[in-house]
Amino acid sequence: MKKCALFGLFATTLGAGGTQAAWFDGNDALTSAHQRLLEGITAASVESMIEAWQQPSLSASRQNHLAKLLALAITEDCGRSLSRQTLPDWLSNVSIRRETVQTTSRVYYRVQVAGESQLGVDAFTMKKWPDETVISDDLSAEQQHRWRLVKDGLSEPVSEGLYQLTAQSVAGETWSSWLLLTQPQPRQTLSWKDTRSWHIAPFDDFNSTCQRPFLTLNLYPQNQTDGAPIWSAEKHKRLPTQLPMLDVPNGQYWFSVALIERRWQGALSIEEVQRIGRAVDLPDLEPGALEAIAPETDNP
Repeated sequence: MKKCALFGLFATTLGAGGTQAAWFDGNDALTSAHQRLLEGITAASVESMIEAWQQPSLSASRQNHLAKLLALAITEDCGRSLSRQTLPDWLSNVSIRRETVQTTSRVYYRVQVAGESQLGVDAFTMKKWPDETVISDDLSAEQQHRWRLVKDGLSEPVSEGLYQLTAQSVAGETWSSWLLLTQPQPRQTLSWKDTRSWHIAPFDDFNSTCQRPFLTLNLYPQNQTDGAPIWSAEKHKRLPTQLPMLDVPNGQYWFSVALIERRWQGALSIEEVQRIGRAVDLPDLEPGALEAIAPETDNP
């Protein structure tokens, strides 16, 4: 992104002008983060953001500036340039998911860390700076090569800020990485329209360097939502807004729709998820009936 365009985004998003632009006059980590991003040195800017988050008694206004600054940095290439750090040979991938879940009776939040390792991982920890443990678990033998750790039923979304991820391999090697999270999504984009259809609000095109949000659809036996779905689909184009016709026995099921936005922090995959779920009664179909996707919408 060219400097003039980026400066325009600073002025619009961060309120450059008068006393609001006082951060240009300092020589601290926050000022350095701004300057390095304007110079196109994205990874170095993020390093300064990390340093700024570590300052004691960080004011709410500076936290807000840092969260918005990170959002601007992501627009360069969906976050792939935010970090120079790579994963070690024994870690295939690591992903972080922040999720809002809305059912017909309540709204709650969860955070998930997942990954794969050919060698195997003994333990994984996610902490918010400076010392708040979000997730910490020793992995069983069945989990060590492919794991998914979840903290569920939260009353508030996982907040913006600085986090640290730490993994220990079965061979005793340790990997650690800083993670920066943006502010939680301010509005619900996905909502039920009726028992078998849903509404998707128009997407914000501000961060156009990331792939468009996509949908995952999952159908579970009622009261067995922790297991594998009996039917699932992933849709990236012409996102459907109605429940497909499925060849399943008569009965009550749990149907879940998730709208997923994916970005990166170097090698780390970060997903922001809005999920809606509800019980549905599905009629029995003749054996061999074809699955038919209902009309889909052209989302901008």
